[in-house]
Amino acid sequence: MSSNRARQLIETYEAMLRSRHVNAEEPSFTRARSAAVFVLFTIRNERAEVLLMRRPRERGSHRGEWAFPGGVREAHDGGLLQTAFRETEEEMGIPVDAIEYWGGLEPVTTVGTRFQVWPFTGWVDPAAKIYPSADEVEEVATFPLETFTSIATRRSIQLRRDGTVRDLRAYAHNGMVVWGATARILSQIFDTPESTGDQEAGEISEVAGL
Repeated sequence: MSSNRARQLIETYEAMLRSRHVNAEEPSFTRARSAAVFVLFTIRNERAEVLLMRRPRERGSHRGEWAFPGGVREAHDGGLLQTAFRETEEEMGIPVDAIEYWGGLEPVTTVGTRFQVWPFTGWVDPAAKIYPSADEVEEVATFPLETFTSIATRRSIQLRRDGTVRDLRAYAHNGMVVWGATARILSQIFDTPESTGDQEAGEISEVAGL
């Protein structure tokens, strides 16, 4: 992908996400378990990509899962967008001035921990240095947008919990599988008529071992 094509893709998604006006006003904090994350677009090696991080596999509520930088709202946060900025800096070392905020998405609720997660989208400067927190981040990776737009990379996970079986959307890239709340957030961006992705039908396979 050329740098011009990557920039065009970024501009397309920026325009789409700015036009949605979701979370135009700060949501009320009526829920005790509210969290916020940042979906950050960038360009690396002339490709349009999304920044993700893997939670530590040995501890935490979402062990080993690929996620967006973010976390639980704290009392001193002025709002959920501020939570997303603060947590991104704490977890990834990315300063606020390296991020350009575009807009918000609809909140999703995590299956196990029942957190209501508010996603915010934006652009992170490719030159920004990343200093991941050793306590909260095991690995950092950027995923090309094609991971989320191509039928070939889409997967389905069967989650069995409390006697109920649920089919969950997932995305695979270089042996890394994105699923759960992160995948549901991504589907708000890439499973839409405005998305530039592959719209042809394809087989959805099960991802085992998760």
